[in-house]
Amino acid sequence: MVSIRKIIPALIVLPIFAAVGVTGWLSFRSGQQSVEMLVRKLSEEVSDRIESEVVTYMKHPQVFHELTLAAIRSGNLNAADFGQLERYFWHQMRWDDSIIYSYYGNEAGEFIGINVIEEGKRVLRIRQQDLGSSRRTYELDSQGNRVGEISVGEYDPRTRPWYQNAKTLGKITWSPIYKFQSQDVLGITAVAPVYQPAGTLQGVFAINISLAQLSDFLNNLEISPAGAAFIVERSGTVVASSVIENLLVEGETPETDSPEDPNRLLAVESVNPTIQGTARELLNRFNNLNSIQTAQTFKFSLNGKMQLVAVNPIQDGRGLDWLIVAVVPESDFMGYIHENTRRTALLSLGALVAATILGIAIAKWLIQPILRLSATAQDIELGKFDPNSLTEVVNRSDEVGQLARIFQDMANKIYAREQGFKTQLSLLQNETDKAKKAMLLTQMSDSNYYQQLLIKSKRTRSKAEEFKKIDIAELLKKVSYFQGFTESEIQGLIDMGYRKILYPGEYVCREDEAGDAFYIILEGSVEIFVEKINKFLTNLGVGTFFGELSLLLGIPRTATVRTREDTVLFVLDREGLQKLLRNYKDLAEQIAQALHEHKAELESRKELLQKMGLLEDEEGFNQNPLGWIRNRMATLFGL
Repeated sequence: MVSIRKIIPALIVLPIFAAVGVTGWLSFRSGQQSVEMLVRKLSEEVSDRIESEVVTYMKHPQVFHELTLAAIRSGNLNAADFGQLERYFWHQMRWDDSIIYSYYGNEAGEFIGINVIEEGKRVLRIRQQDLGSSRRTYELDSQGNRVGEISVGEYDPRTRPWYQNAKTLGKITWSPIYKFQSQDVLGITAVAPVYQPAGTLQGVFAINISLAQLSDFLNNLEISPAGAAFIVERSGTVVASSVIENLLVEGETPETDSPEDPNRLLAVESVNPTIQGTARELLNRFNNLNSIQTAQTFKFSLNGKMQLVAVNPIQDGRGLDWLIVAVVPESDFMGYIHENTRRTALLSLGALVAATILGIAIAKWLIQPILRLSATAQDIELGKFDPNSLTEVVNRSDEVGQLARIFQDMANKIYAREQGFKTQLSLLQNETDKAKKAMLLTQMSDSNYYQQLLIKSKRTRSKAEEFKKIDIAELLKKVSYFQGFTESEIQGLIDMGYRKILYPGEYVCREDEAGDAFYIILEGSVEIFVEKINKFLTNLGVGTFFGELSLLLGIPRTATVRTREDTVLFVLDREGLQKLLRNYKDLAEQIAQALHEHKAELESRKELLQKMGLLEDEEGFNQNPLGWIRNRMATLFGL
């Protein structure tokens, strides 16, 4: 028995310990959850903001192409008139400074384009049949007029990848990312083929845009002190990054405008640990970046610190297929929480020390008179009661003193009666012992008593031995659902569940209980009834199953099941059934068909299904209950 000297201080101090500890933990946990929610929202908002910027930035060239094609169809622009195209490209680039090169090439090998080669400096590049096979480059003034020839070189647009790509696909699309010849930057080309009325290709319009502006935008984006953002292609190569680093690694310079650039920087090789670690986590988590087709958020540990990641695929239907990744370290926002936790811990420690001292003092004041009463009670038990032992406590004027006076009066009376009770108790014990001995002798004299006990023992041993000899594999093969299973599949099925042996009249499950198992009858039989209204439903025998309705649909048991004879069941819990249904889709369909036969029972449970939020599509349930059952099974078991 626990001493009152320990229990009273504990009852005073422990609740304070618990209250302070729980309050501190809840405060820390609440703050941590709030920070996690804030960081997750921030990472998602950063990702969405980047997506909006990318969509806007990458949309301009395609819009220009749409306008160009519309102008050609309406007759306002003639692709064969290079003078008109020269003016058109000039005004086009003046309107949008993100375009660094706008040009056109045709099937005759002719070419015209305006290119930004330096800040504010533009040149005209042109090749016409009457000028030979050379492409000439002219410097342009602020009004777009030619002021002098800069260079002459061989060039045929029909052999270029951007031209071939547009010719092959036959629609507005994007080129692969490559390094521009005129500038040491990565860029991408939007191309749009133009066709003659007869349907033959006339030429291709193209617009180059630099991806450096995307990196500048990411670099200037306020994420968090240690946060990072980057854009990658499905191959894992970096398109843009919030970290200033060279996106072209050292090596041989690839052919200008080449769609295959082996010297692009992979995200997993970034100099930034956050970007590098996040890229590796994406590959480990999704195996292949091509499998990320929807927005994803997750968190992972990098160097002991949790990172929250938001991933957004961006596709424009014209060949653009990138992933936007925003990473926010949880530690950037946890400093306040840890500081608050330290202050709370110090205040809690002070409160606990004060509460402990106060609790011990209060306990001592309460315990002393109680211990005196306890010692007196022990003296009474030992027959050594001294009426003067409570003098100090009796003289108190509070409730304890009143209790002591009553206790003293009671003690005098009890002590006087105790001796008589001991004598009577001894006599009663003797009489009881005599009666027990007489009853035992009477039972032993009755031969039927031993005979019935022996029969019951033999029957129990016999059943136990019989059940041990049951071959569960052979019994499972007799069940229609498993007749096509091989020996190894039967053994795998046995490993998923377990055998359960019941005697007549035992309950397997009861209505309104949570459905946690699926039962198959291997030997014996059961009866199914509604216990609340005492309504018999049916009997089930070998090879049948039950319990699937509540387990598969996630609802309480709808009936009570009780054995009618010695019964052997094969039991699958939720995890085992889920594994079985995933491995054997045909079995899932058979069970769904069997569930469909319970339509009347499901109808009676419609109100319960609605209350549990399982029947949002009531019309679909009424029109196609089998489809509803399949969908519910797929939701619960991930089929």
